[in-house]
Amino acid sequence: MMRALVGVLAIASVLLLAGTARAPLTNSMEAPSWSAGDFWVYRFNSTFEGSAFLNGTLRADIVGVQNQTVRGIAQDLVVVETGGSGSLEGAFETPSGNVSAHGSWNLTGEQLFNEASRKIVKTLIRISAAGHVDVLDVPFTLQWTNSTSNRVVADAWRYPIPVGYTGSVTLNSSMNEDLFLVFDSNPPLIVNSSVETEVTLAVSLLSTSTVTVPAGTFETYGVRETWTDGSVETFDYAPAAGNNARTQTFNSTGTEVSRTELVSYRYQASMPPNTIGTWVIVAGVAIGVAAAAVLVLLIVRRRRRERTYTPPSLRDPPT
Repeated sequence: MMRALVGVLAIASVLLLAGTARAPLTNSMEAPSWSAGDFWVYRFNSTFEGSAFLNGTLRADIVGVQNQTVRGIAQDLVVVETGGSGSLEGAFETPSGNVSAHGSWNLTGEQLFNEASRKIVKTLIRISAAGHVDVLDVPFTLQWTNSTSNRVVADAWRYPIPVGYTGSVTLNSSMNEDLFLVFDSNPPLIVNSSVETEVTLAVSLLSTSTVTVPAGTFETYGVRETWTDGSVETFDYAPAAGNNARTQTFNSTGTEVSRTELVSYRYQASMPPNTIGTWVIVAGVAIGVAAAAVLVLLIVRRRRRERTYTPPSLRDPPT
């Protein structure tokens, strides 16, 4: 499944505002009123079956609106600069048993949202990582780039959206990935891939609630995104912040595998309260970083079969 449909979030320093609870939300939500200079900072953590752990900080900045042509369609697009950084801890499987590994990752990128529908139409993600396999005393470095463009085929998720509503979105997506991976002084492994596919996901506005995160306590709309493989992502959208206060990703068995929580933000249209539209931005936090990790783990396992002295991958993440 093409889970790299969305991008991941960025870095800068601007005025930080603390979140506060607002009056009860209405029975429907509308798109947020983003402006150049708005930003959101999140703490992020993810685990792959208890074998690999990713932690860090993610950020998105609204740059402005530009008219661009994507997949042959000229449209007004909200430009969002994205980025993040953090640590990686895990265990590699070897013939002699598991060995610990650690490292760090950095991410930069850009997301383009259709201004009217708030659907992501293009993302560019670049991730670099470096680390060390402790017992084997083997360093590794990684460079991963993903470029994805989407054409909206069908869209039943349009604002304003009433509480209790379920709709679906179908995207025709074209994805290109490039991976450069080196273990110690071994020759680099270079992988290039291109995929074009069509994916449909169901999105539901479940209810309203109150969520407390590092940025404060927020009145939120609960959004649930269900994929065809049984995995689920939930988004607690905070109108006062103009973005999600919290996101969670669950595999097909219902186990939580990633989470983001709002740490600080600037949302210039915070009064009066606005409503959703950015669920896809924050969804990208978990997806974008996790996608890079998935590639690393799968490629390293392939590398093990080619060279017995190369440590194999972390356990494959759920799909």
